[in-house]
Amino acid sequence: MKRVVTLIFILLNGGIIWAQNAVTKLTFEEAVSIGLERNVILNQRKNQLAANQAQKLNAVGNYFPNLNISGGTQRKEGQQQNTTNGNLESITTDYVYAQLNAGVTVFNGFSNYNSLVQADNQLMAQSYLVKRSAQDVVSNVATQYLQVLLDQELMRIAEENLKTQTTILEQIQGFVDVGARAITDAYTQDAQTKSAQVLFIRSKNSLQNDKSILAQTLQLDPSQPFEVTNPALNEDLTHYKYANLDSLIAIAVDNRADLKQLDHQMKANKYSYKSVLSSALPSLSIYANYGSFYYSLIADKFNTQIRTTNPSLSYGINLSIPIFNRFQTRYQRSASQVQFENSVLNYQNLEKTVKLDVQRAFNNFVNALENYEASLAQAQAGELALRTQQESYLLGITPQVALAQANQTYVLGAAAKVQAEVTLLFQKVLLEYATGTLEPALLKP
Repeated sequence: MKRVVTLIFILLNGGIIWAQNAVTKLTFEEAVSIGLERNVILNQRKNQLAANQAQKLNAVGNYFPNLNISGGTQRKEGQQQNTTNGNLESITTDYVYAQLNAGVTVFNGFSNYNSLVQADNQLMAQSYLVKRSAQDVVSNVATQYLQVLLDQELMRIAEENLKTQTTILEQIQGFVDVGARAITDAYTQDAQTKSAQVLFIRSKNSLQNDKSILAQTLQLDPSQPFEVTNPALNEDLTHYKYANLDSLIAIAVDNRADLKQLDHQMKANKYSYKSVLSSALPSLSIYANYGSFYYSLIADKFNTQIRTTNPSLSYGINLSIPIFNRFQTRYQRSASQVQFENSVLNYQNLEKTVKLDVQRAFNNFVNALENYEASLAQAQAGELALRTQQESYLLGITPQVALAQANQTYVLGAAAKVQAEVTLLFQKVLLEYATGTLEPALLKP
């Protein structure tokens, strides 16, 4: 019985260990989704967006009257004036009061209007900042994901090359043993095999390092191994080559969230400046107060005093005309004007930068597309050359040096194809990022 229990325990632990070491398949869409969910800067800017929404609501509320209820009670014991006869006596009195206050601003130099427009533009600016931050996350995750994908493919090629070189070494060694080949062929092939082994180790190390960077960005559990899946290039991207640069720039101007953010920030600073100017104008407000109280020395009952005897109503108008405030308005006006002018400069600079970004991304994409098309022919030629040289060498027609050269050509061609395909995917992401059209739904190649 103990042996059975021990066996079950071993099997269960083995299953747990296997489950912990199981490799997780991470797709492109999953990586982007995790990045958007866990990115600290993006979440902080979303929190600030909620604060800007509250700021706008507060600006809307400035148009409504304020309404307050106040009240209190007091008991006083000892020497005090008897308000009914004017004498100073040692008595105990109770006092209860309640009051309703209301007020509304009629005019304050258009400050309420300017504050509302400022808050609305500030909210829009923050919303576009959140959108651009999400695109930043997508672009960053895509870059790291595609780098890991490239490392995986290069390691796979290096591993296949190592297996092929090992097999050829075994074949040549067999020929050498029966005297059909010179011993120098075995030495040369052994060097080729060792070189393939070094290449495999280096590619494996690069993959592990780049995986660590991606895992840190996505805040993945470092004890859980994962592999990225290959988003195969199914879309025909050749039509991008004939796209009009001016049209792409126009699309970028209409869609770049950071450009729209600065546009609304510029408008918000403009109305902030106007709001400061409003403080130099007169302000007019209306107020009203209604209240009542109960005093224990008055003969009437509590309800009678509160409802009939002691109620009072006061109302009026407040007019305030600023004359001199120790140059505070001048200082605030200068600071707001500088902030507005700087935002104008930032917008103009970004507008030029957007055009350069689109031009650079478009040129890089066209180059990547042409490189990808050339790499397909290179990889196909390298594979055909290697297969031909292998057959010729086994028949004793081709020397071992030609076989080694053909193998090197094949490895370079295969690596160039993979690198060109991943680069093309990456440049496609960068082009969409530059034009401001990059969305998680558009990441599917």
